[in-house]
Amino acid sequence: MLSHVKLTILSENRVVNPNLIAEQGLSIFVETPNGNILFDTGQTRAFLHNAQHLKIDLRQTDKITFSHGHYDHTGGLPHFLQEVKPVEIICHPALIHKKYRVYPEGRTNIGVPWEKKEMQSLGAKFIFKTHSFEIFPDIWISGEIPRNSKYEYIDETYQQRVSVSYIHDEIHDDMCLVINTAHGLIVLLGCGHAGPINSIKHAMRLTKTKHIFAVMGGMHLHHAPEEKIKKIMRNLELLKPDFLVPLHCTGFRMINLMFTLFKKQVKLLNVGETFEMHI
Repeated sequence: MLSHVKLTILSENRVVNPNLIAEQGLSIFVETPNGNILFDTGQTRAFLHNAQHLKIDLRQTDKITFSHGHYDHTGGLPHFLQEVKPVEIICHPALIHKKYRVYPEGRTNIGVPWEKKEMQSLGAKFIFKTHSFEIFPDIWISGEIPRNSKYEYIDETYQQRVSVSYIHDEIHDDMCLVINTAHGLIVLLGCGHAGPINSIKHAMRLTKTKHIFAVMGGMHLHHAPEEKIKKIMRNLELLKPDFLVPLHCTGFRMINLMFTLFKKQVKLLNVGETFEMHI
């Protein structure tokens, strides 16, 4: 179990500090005694600007992990490789599939905005994982998350292209980062497409740990039906996390309910702010 973990938000939808940049995206720098991980890279090079202003040396990054293959979580990778250093990248093989979102106006490409070969030429070493993988002692990438709850579904507007056809994208590449600390588990979600409850329960099974110290990241509930949000909240109450740190795509209604039910356990953080655990 880790005695110290520091999580710094480098890319996020909200910002207060006028010297930092917000964007539709997510990137979190994870610092631990066992190794440092950059969890997602946001949409642009904003995370590099923010890290520089915060005096965070991203050359100390040991690995990059990607939560899933959407542009607002992966778009910063070319900038990292060009401006920081070559690096190992741990992700699901479906991350690089051609991904789309269907709107009334038409179909929009929402996948990674780069090609694998291009990134490899810049020094990326991809390590593809479909099952859970211990990156450093007490730090795992979840692998594919079992979809056990019927209410945490992927709506039909998500598609991927297979050959010349567009099919429903179940976003099987959605993974979370799991950190085992002396105070319990920290579960980092990119968008939580697999479902925050499915993700948390998978992390508990993976680590054989019952106590959740913090759930942090996006939960993709901004446009979710009211009933889905209520069921997720009821199950969060049963899981009893010490802290909730809603970011990115969690949505106002979900955050409002969190404040109502969990009160001071909810930390509403912005770009440049940190969440830290130590004993």
